[in-house]
Amino acid sequence: MATLSLKNRFVLLPNFNSIPKTSKIETDKASLIKEFDEFTVFSNSDELKDFFDLEKYLNSAEAAEIIKSIDSQKAEENNKKQEYNRLKKSKKFKNFYKFKNSLKLKDYYSFIESKELKDFEELEKYINSKEFEVLKKSTDEKKAIEDNKYKEYTNLKNSKKFKNFFKIKNSQKLKDYFFFKESKELKDFIELENYINSKEFSDKKNSMEAKEFKKSEESRKLHEYTQLKKSKKIKDYFKFKDSQKLKDFETFNESKELADFLELEKYIKSTEYDDLKKSLEIQLSALNAKVKKYQTLKKSKKFKVFYKFKNSQKLEDFEIFSKSKELQDYENLEKYLQSKECEDLIKSLEEQDNTEKAKKQKYEEYKNSKKYIWYTKLKDTDKFDELKKWELSFEDDFNSSELDREKWITKYFWGDKLIDESYVLADDKHFLTDGKNLEINKSILRIITRKEKTNGKVWNPPVGFIPKDFEYTSGLISTGKSFRQKYGLFEAKIKLDPAFPVCHTFWMLSDKILPQVNIFKSSSKKKTELEMTNYWGKITEKNGTNKNSKIYKGLDISRDYFIFSLEWTAQKLIWRINNIVINEQTGGVPQEPMYIILNSGLKGKINDSKLPVSMDVDWVRCYQKVVKG
Repeated sequence: MATLSLKNRFVLLPNFNSIPKTSKIETDKASLIKEFDEFTVFSNSDELKDFFDLEKYLNSAEAAEIIKSIDSQKAEENNKKQEYNRLKKSKKFKNFYKFKNSLKLKDYYSFIESKELKDFEELEKYINSKEFEVLKKSTDEKKAIEDNKYKEYTNLKNSKKFKNFFKIKNSQKLKDYFFFKESKELKDFIELENYINSKEFSDKKNSMEAKEFKKSEESRKLHEYTQLKKSKKIKDYFKFKDSQKLKDFETFNESKELADFLELEKYIKSTEYDDLKKSLEIQLSALNAKVKKYQTLKKSKKFKVFYKFKNSQKLEDFEIFSKSKELQDYENLEKYLQSKECEDLIKSLEEQDNTEKAKKQKYEEYKNSKKYIWYTKLKDTDKFDELKKWELSFEDDFNSSELDREKWITKYFWGDKLIDESYVLADDKHFLTDGKNLEINKSILRIITRKEKTNGKVWNPPVGFIPKDFEYTSGLISTGKSFRQKYGLFEAKIKLDPAFPVCHTFWMLSDKILPQVNIFKSSSKKKTELEMTNYWGKITEKNGTNKNSKIYKGLDISRDYFIFSLEWTAQKLIWRINNIVINEQTGGVPQEPMYIILNSGLKGKINDSKLPVSMDVDWVRCYQKVVKG
C-alpha cells in the first residue's frame, strides 16, 4: 500500500520474552478439536441417545407401570387357572358334559343333520304352508270347474231342445230345402215370378189384344209360371220355408244359447281340455300323495321318538345351558388356558421381566463406564466454548501443487477488475507478477521477493496507470473476487524471512482504499517488530484519514511459523499472535465486508545478496460467529 500521511502516533507495546510455540498451539488445538469432535460425535451418537432414552425410561412412570402390569398380569393368569379348575370339578359342569357326550344326544344331533329329517321338515313345512293350501284349493276348484263344464255340456246335449234342433239340422228335409234354395230352378222361378208381377209385364199385356196376347211370349211365360207354381216341389219348398218349425230352427240357430253350447262342445272335444283335465288329475294326485306321505312319516316310531326327545325338559335345560354366558365364559377360559396365546403371554411376561432387569443392569454398567464419565465431566464445562462459537467460512491449506484460482487472484482486485493486469503503487520498488513469484511445495505457499528485471504498470493518481521498468519482483494473493466477509475471525499460519527493507503483509480491504486493516505488517527495519494497524476515514478529505497503529517488539519472526489473527466484531478489532492478544481497537471498526490479501514487497534499497526472501504461508482460515437459534 502507499504510505499514508497520518498524524496518529505509534504506540509501542511492552516486549515479550516468550510466546506460546505455534506447534504447541496447533497440537493443543488439534487435540482439542479431536476431543471436541469425539465429544460431538458421542453427544449425537445413537449410543448416548439410547442411554438417555434408557435413563428416561427407567425413571419414568411408564417403566413403573410396566413392572406393575407384569405382576398384575401374572396374578391374573394364576386366578384364571384356579377358577377354571374349580368350575371343572363342579356338579353342574360334570352333569352337563356327561349328557353332552351321551350316545342319545349324539344320535339326536346326528338325526338333526340327516337328509331324512330335512326332507320331512321341508315336507311338513310345505304341507302346512299357505302355498300348499292355495295350490290344493286352486287345483280342486279348477277340477270342479272343468267337471261342471263337462256336466253342463252333457245336460245340454241330452236336453229336448238341443235334441230336436240337431234332429232338424241333420234331417234330409232341411238338407233338401237348403239345396233347393241355392238351385237355378228356384232362382229362375223367382225371377219369372218377379217378372209376371212387374209393371213391365202388366203394361205389355194391357197393350195387346186378347187374341194377340195368347200368341205372345208373355202368354207363354205366364203359362210356365202358373204350371211351376202348382208343382209339388215349389209348393213343398214354400210350405217349409213359411213353416213355424223352420222359423224356430233358424231363430235358435242364431241364438247365443246355441253359440255358447257349440263353443263349450268345441272346448270339451279339444286337446286343451284333455290336457288340462289330465294335468289337474296328476297335480291333485301328487298333492294327495304328499299329504299321505307326511301323515305316514309323522306317525312312524323314529319320528315320534325324535320329537319326544326334542321336546323333553332335559334337552331344553341342556340347550339353555349350552347357550348360557356361564358356559361360554367357562369354555372361553378353557380355550384360552390351553391356547398358544396364553402360553405366549406367560412366556412374554417372563421375557418382559427379564428385559426390564437387563435394561437396569445395562444402564448401571453404562453409567459407570469410562466413556460416559468422560462425557459427563466435559458436558457442563466451557472447554469447547471457543470452538463452538465459530464456524469455518473460508479455508486453504495449499494441499494442491498449484494455487487454487477459484479462491485466489494474484493481483490487486481493481487491477484484475479494470485492466486485467497487475500493477503496483508509486513508491513500490518491486512489481507484483501475476503468480510467477508464488510457489507451493509440501502444502506451503511461498511468496518470493527476488532480484529480477521486469516491466509493468504503476498507479499514479494524477495520470493513472503508467509503464515502468523494475529491478525486483514479488507476489500477492487476494480473495477479492471469491470471498468477502463482515465480522469474524481471520487467521493465517505464516513464517517470515526478513531482509530489510522487504516488507510482508497480511491485511484486509474493501472496495475502496479505506477502511484497511493490517493484521500484521513486518517492519522494514527490524526483524523483531510487527505493526498492527487500522485505517479509516475519507482519503479524499484533508486530514480525513485516521489510523490506530501499534508495534509489537521482541518476537523473532524468522525462527518459526506464527499464527496471526484478527477477531472483528461490530464494536471491536482484536489482534493476536499465537492466541496472545496484542492489540485491541474500538475506534474506526469497519462495517462493510472485506477480503484478505497476503503479499511481500520492497519500499527502499536492499542489499541484493540478501535476496530472494519469502513469506511462507502454511494455511489461511476464516470463521464467522455461529448464530444460535
